Amino acid sequence: MGGIGEGAIIRNFEALVNNGRTEPDRRARRLALAAAEAAVRSADPRLAIRKCFSASERYAEVSGVRVDLSGAVYVLGAGKATGRMAEAIEGLLDGKIAAGSINVLRGTESVFSLQRIAAHPAGHPIPDEGTIEGTRRILELAERAGEGDIVFALISGGGSALMELPQRGISLEDLKRMNDVLIRSGATIQEINAVRKHVSRVKGGQLARAARPAQVVGLIVSDIVGDPVDSIASGPTAPDPTSFEDAWEVLEKYDMVGEMPESVVEVLRRGLLGELPETPKPGDEVFEGVHNVVVASNSHAVSEAARALAQEGVSVVNLGSFVEGEARHVGRALAGILQAAKIQGVPAEPPAAIVSGGETTVRVTGSGKGGRNQELVLGAVEKLSDLEGAALLSIGTDGIDGVTDAAGAIADGRTLDRALEAGMRPADFLRDNNSYEFFRRLGDLVLTGPTYTNVMDVQVAVAL
Repeated sequence: MGGIGEGAIIRNFEALVNNGRTEPDRRARRLALAAAEAAVRSADPRLAIRKCFSASERYAEVSGVRVDLSGAVYVLGAGKATGRMAEAIEGLLDGKIAAGSINVLRGTESVFSLQRIAAHPAGHPIPDEGTIEGTRRILELAERAGEGDIVFALISGGGSALMELPQRGISLEDLKRMNDVLIRSGATIQEINAVRKHVSRVKGGQLARAARPAQVVGLIVSDIVGDPVDSIASGPTAPDPTSFEDAWEVLEKYDMVGEMPESVVEVLRRGLLGELPETPKPGDEVFEGVHNVVVASNSHAVSEAARALAQEGVSVVNLGSFVEGEARHVGRALAGILQAAKIQGVPAEPPAAIVSGGETTVRVTGSGKGGRNQELVLGAVEKLSDLEGAALLSIGTDGIDGVTDAAGAIADGRTLDRALEAGMRPADFLRDNNSYEFFRRLGDLVLTGPTYTNVMDVQVAVAL
């Protein structure tokens, strides 16, 4: 698959290919890895912005929405893709920006070439002091914008942690504890965000409320299944359909009330009693001058993976971008589909591939290290056993799976044999949520480093 530039994104591309024990295994691995690279490349935020955004001296057009640039122009936002989005916006607006402030992953702030927009380092997946300080600056600029001004809000995955200013009374340590409990609970991202919005001063449409009466254009890179703008980065520029009651129900559903800091519980109780204002809802006048545009998404990335495979003469079954559920079970199900293709020729005769996307979850019960993509592939290892010329990978398009330095992992029909030879049983590592160590020992972690984008996860399964 030299035509799509394998190895440009995945740093250990050739090493992963060569871990295959047979030529069919190596070819299946190469096809899967190159398709994954095509998916990540398609989600480059700079390309996405340039496709939907054009500007003249006085006007900008964003996906058919015309914006008057005669007033002051502000650029605000947060997320894993926001730095690259900001670079594209600066290039397109050519000095028209009055001021800008974004929060980016700590350690990446010097990566971006920006003149008018300040990039503040912030913590992820747990907010830190930089998150709070940067968000104060973002809100100050939003509140400075007035009638006739325009605010471009650059929103992407990771923004829930990277842009946060909690309700008064909630300390940073309490916020960290809250997020840790939420992430470990097994709750969906939508449920997690319902809680986050109601302990925040910026989420759930509250950034748009701060910017009123200025016009707001949200440019959004989606990391949520189905691209709901109210959930991406907890919807700072979108109406919030959830309530304090919904947030409280999430805590009760996952038995989190006793684990939460008292300050968080108190804020939610006060909200339930009507002592704190709700987030702005659909139909609120706050959103009269707000336009939200999804500029990149998982569905496009999955389609690009499918296109790359089809160019190589592979029959592709695209399962879409709504994959959810417990990671290990999803992995086993995908391996079962791959097995059916190899043995029965359904849903497609080999050479065939199954591509999918979405975001699975992991219920953490062990003390190991890993991420949902690594655990998904680990869940597939036993089912893949003895299938020659078959490979399955899952990666996070942001290049960061969980709190590890890997984007994901890859396995083939000989992975189980290699593991047993090394004294490792997949069930033991699944029990301890230790997928990272399993694939590290085998050399089958997919390593990209930060990609500065985030459109959820992509799975590619190949049967030759």
